[in-house]
Amino acid sequence: MFGGGFKRSSWFGLFGVIAVAAIVVVIAFTAGEGQGNPKTTYALIFGVLAVFFVVLFVFQRADLERVAGGDAKAVQRAVAQGREKIENPTTMEEQKLWAALAVKPIDNKAIKARGQMWDIGRSSQRLGMIVTLLIFLTVPPIYIFESFVPLFIGGPLIALAAIFGSVRALMPGGQMQEGYDQVGLAMAPLGFAVTERPTVSIETRDAVTGRVGPKMRGALVLSGERHGRPVSIRMEDGTSTVTVGEPGHPFAVKSRKLKVESSSAGIVVTRKGGEQADWLCDLWLAERLADAA
Repeated sequence: MFGGGFKRSSWFGLFGVIAVAAIVVVIAFTAGEGQGNPKTTYALIFGVLAVFFVVLFVFQRADLERVAGGDAKAVQRAVAQGREKIENPTTMEEQKLWAALAVKPIDNKAIKARGQMWDIGRSSQRLGMIVTLLIFLTVPPIYIFESFVPLFIGGPLIALAAIFGSVRALMPGGQMQEGYDQVGLAMAPLGFAVTERPTVSIETRDAVTGRVGPKMRGALVLSGERHGRPVSIRMEDGTSTVTVGEPGHPFAVKSRKLKVESSSAGIVVTRKGGEQADWLCDLWLAERLADAA
């Protein structure tokens, strides 16, 4: 059900919510009985919620650091072993496949860029922790002290923290742009450069409530030359498209998630709903077909 290295925090998040809901119900029906001013009940409920979020954030950070550390070690092993012959890309670790598909030397810039891409996740976690802390410093006092003063203080702080995080991510030279720069450096050994980036804007998500949020438009496109052929990777809305500019015999093959087309314009492999690194397998497939054309 849960993939990658985030199983522990994912399972805790799922079953923790159920456990917290059950505990809150028990507290409400026991500690809250016959109380005209149930401040103790409120304190217990918010205490349970606080413990849940603290443990959840601890698990999430531990999972992130474990996955990031594992990725760094796997990259070092893959680079040290050199280019490996690819028999079946679907059975290879993403790091080994990345190194095996390199057409240029893998330098320290590419290795460092892969590691720095995890910094965006760390920054997002820190912002989530800060916003959650501000919420707990604002909402519980409203009920316990029966005053809206904490809302007048905490509300603007929560909004400012959210706005600051959005601006820092979306501004020119911000985290999103920096993230795409790191992608370009990491994919340079494969002969690619980032030639198109999606844009993100804050838009109204619900016309009735006026709720606003980020909206991503456009695609991430990697382009370059590999083995003397123009190659591009286009990723948009959960769909990846690998195009190798090598004319081939016309044919088309389609499965539930994958579509392979060959024509005089080139070979195109399109995948819907794949994992993050599945396009590397599709690149290998498209180039093998181009070799046989």
